[in-house]
Amino acid sequence: MDLPPIGVDEKNPILKRNKSSTGIKELDIMLEGGYSNPGLVMVLGPTGNEKTGFAFQFAEAGAKKGENVYYIAADLSPDDIINKAVAVGVNLKQKEIRFLDCYTSTLGTKTEVSKEYVSIPGPSALNDLSLAINEAIKESAGKKMIVIFHSLSSFVLYNPKESILKFIQVIGGRLKNADATVLMLIEDGMHEKQLLSSIEHSMDERFIIHDKGGSFELEIPEIPISVPIKISASGITIQ
Repeated sequence: MDLPPIGVDEKNPILKRNKSSTGIKELDIMLEGGYSNPGLVMVLGPTGNEKTGFAFQFAEAGAKKGENVYYIAADLSPDDIINKAVAVGVNLKQKEIRFLDCYTSTLGTKTEVSKEYVSIPGPSALNDLSLAINEAIKESAGKKMIVIFHSLSSFVLYNPKESILKFIQVIGGRLKNADATVLMLIEDGMHEKQLLSSIEHSMDERFIIHDKGGSFELEIPEIPISVPIKISASGITIQ
């Protein structure tokens, strides 16, 4: 009996095991299973539902598989993120999904602390966030982790360049050692090119959403042409 190649899922031979499902079926097929696991993944794109949709569907896919999902909220409150996800058919209110809330404190209010909601005193509090991520790593020992930065751009705006690059290097290394796939959303056109280039070099994979005047295309690693994408009440689809 012939055995499948090492690292290949026997049930789905074209899907590799060292991957984390994106939550988008067509994209998983293109990527032979999803995002790299472990790995640091960057999604760069304009402000809008297209970019956040990738985060929502990735988080839900991980939760459905019983993986520990840590959603780092820096642009919106956890409740706002949950509500926006519902609008595109995604349920983020699940026991496997924990929110590290770096946003609510910037409004002068406090997050109701629970197992699902951990309060961080703002995007500039990188040490506090690092400690919370370390706790998440301990909590997830022996399990796959998914970590989402929504968005990394907020941390870039609130911290010196050297600090954010060191943070990505150190925390990224720890998370990869813990078998995590980390998705980092970045706002296109917001950051200086040299800094953005440095961040890109820290990543294992880079996906870019291009606005084509109302329609959108996704630039995918190792695929020579961009592919049209669409977001609707049922989530993101590859056209």
